[in-house]
Amino acid sequence: MRRTQSVLIVDDSSIIQQTTKLILVNGQFQSANIFCASNATEAIKYCQQQRFDILFLDFNLGFGSTGLQLLERLHHHELLNHSPLIFILTADDSPAVLMGFSEYQPDDYLVKPLRLSTLKQRLEYSFEQRAINERAFAHYQQVGISGIESMCTQYTPPLAIHCTTMTAVAKQLLNQKQPHLHADILALLTLIQRLYQSLPAQLLLIQLWLQQQNFKALDPLLAQLRRSYPNHLMLLEYSASAALLQNKITQGYDFWLQAHNVSKNNLQRLFGLLWIESHFQNHSAMQQHLREAISYLRYSVWDKPCYHAFIVWLQLQHSDKKSLPIERLWRTISQQKTITKHERPFIYLLQAWQYLDNDNNLGAYKSYGAAMDAIHYIDPDNHSFEFDAIALCINKRLAMTRHQTDCYQRLQYNLLQRQNEPHSIIKNMWLETMKPTSDHRTDDQYRHALRLVKQKYYIEAGQAILQLWPHYRFDEVLARCLVELSSRGHLDNEPQHQQCIKEARWTFESQDFKPEWYLKLKTQYRSLQRPLY
Repeated sequence: MRRTQSVLIVDDSSIIQQTTKLILVNGQFQSANIFCASNATEAIKYCQQQRFDILFLDFNLGFGSTGLQLLERLHHHELLNHSPLIFILTADDSPAVLMGFSEYQPDDYLVKPLRLSTLKQRLEYSFEQRAINERAFAHYQQVGISGIESMCTQYTPPLAIHCTTMTAVAKQLLNQKQPHLHADILALLTLIQRLYQSLPAQLLLIQLWLQQQNFKALDPLLAQLRRSYPNHLMLLEYSASAALLQNKITQGYDFWLQAHNVSKNNLQRLFGLLWIESHFQNHSAMQQHLREAISYLRYSVWDKPCYHAFIVWLQLQHSDKKSLPIERLWRTISQQKTITKHERPFIYLLQAWQYLDNDNNLGAYKSYGAAMDAIHYIDPDNHSFEFDAIALCINKRLAMTRHQTDCYQRLQYNLLQRQNEPHSIIKNMWLETMKPTSDHRTDDQYRHALRLVKQKYYIEAGQAILQLWPHYRFDEVLARCLVELSSRGHLDNEPQHQQCIKEARWTFESQDFKPEWYLKLKTQYRSLQRPLY
């Protein structure tokens, strides 16, 4: 069996890689099935390409993410649902490190320097337990719950091992995410609780009740376990999830904050805190957490443009950095000299936000257009939530109703795919406050103004469109009407109306490839040839 098992060793030391590989080969593992990665990014690529039976993860991976952040990312992308054996390699066995990893329930910890006898002993124990678990699952598949109960009566290991076995079967069933299996999972976990007070089984029961949103049973169990284990990361994380799913935002925030203070490496949790702090304008806490996010994000597996953009966006809203150049703020986080093509759409978007802070609507619209063109060129069908969230806020500030509606719908769809995640609860709450208040497709005044144009009541049409413009700024249909009516003398020269006409012209002047009708109109009317800046 060992010869067919695949192993991934993640360690920044080539010596540790080779030593661990040699021990495994001596333990009858096939060399061709043993893979090595020097950092978290390599490890994620390996795990995306194949399923490993065993993972050895170093805590300190040198330049880049820690092993803890790697586990966080693998769980987030559901790359460990097949329940591989996970061994943590660490020279630091301090409570803080071990507590951080406990959130992901590794099978064992191995303290460096590795000893052949220790590794063999731990492997043997884990393989024996895994073999028992597999036999139990096979019994379950053949005859159901009674198969596991009968199996436990046939063998005489300690009661704790029986409970570990039944918990493993329940976990395997829960990972299949099939509601019709919930009754069997509950029966297994209830049986364990009658035999033995097992925390892993109780944590699994919490997961089940979270999926079912059975808060009547869930909340008392969480409260009971928190009294016994006040700083247990998984309990705090599940407590936060339960609170957020019940729209108890302040309580969920407190649980997340407590968990963060126990272990600061979890960036998903940190971004959750920032979303809540941003929504409730908790500036002092947010500034501290922004500094931490910048520190932990750099070179980690979460080091992506969307998270950089989120941090810079918060800085632009709530700090003394509002007037600093966007590229300078970006490089402070990324520590890179150049901006990549994947980062450029976010840069344009943030520049649009900064233009708005300086009351430069024309500059904001042009940068926004550049951002949308760039993101569509790179990845037209897969905007990140952060990109669309910033875009939606820009649309709202510019009163660009059409764009606002499109962004809002994309964000709704994004959240629908992850509707039960704690982050989605926060983001959905924020999104509700950003709901568009009007839509050109159902706005009677909008349709009436266009009918006036079609019926050639140009003066009345112009007045109607000028009234609509503050609610539909840079709308290309209304902008064309304003440009044509203005150039032909159907609009007056009042200052506030001239600003609307200027913005209408900019709708087309800011485009790299201007419409043919607009270019033709410019050759006919001198007023359209005056520069806008």
